[in-house]
Amino acid sequence: MQQDEMNRQTGTLNVTFQQKSTGLSLVIVLSAMLYYVVNMWPMRSTALATSTLPAGYGSLVLTTVALIVVAQIVLVTVLAIGAGSAAPPTEHEKMADLRAKRNAYFILVAGLMAAVVTVFLQELTPFCTANVAILAFAAAEIVRLAS
Repeated sequence: MQQDEMNRQTGTLNVTFQQKSTGLSLVIVLSAMLYYVVNMWPMRSTALATSTLPAGYGSLVLTTVALIVVAQIVLVTVLAIGAGSAAPPTEHEKMADLRAKRNAYFILVAGLMAAVVTVFLQELTPFCTANVAILAFAAAEIVRLAS
């Protein structure tokens, strides 16, 4: 029986520790980005009108990063304790991880190039540039985890 097949006796799905950890990380990053967008969106009108970063934007970015870091540490630790000893990744998992990193790197480079381009567009503000860069990092991480 393969790892990703259904265990017919118990009706559960056999999933490796790495797969659980990746899925958990994906949920954490998606949730944090949803938090960021929901809190950033009301600042948009002020930022576009004044061409400056709105008050509270820096703390929003730092809070989002801290949320991701703390949630990753706590939840992956709980997952590791619950799983006991984790088996080392298989060759297939290592190859999948390398492909995922390749895909994420492409998204990251494209997003950061877009952020650089926004610097030269006069209708876009530093707020737009910062958001493009942050969303590029988030999109790259989501692609890495989902690939």
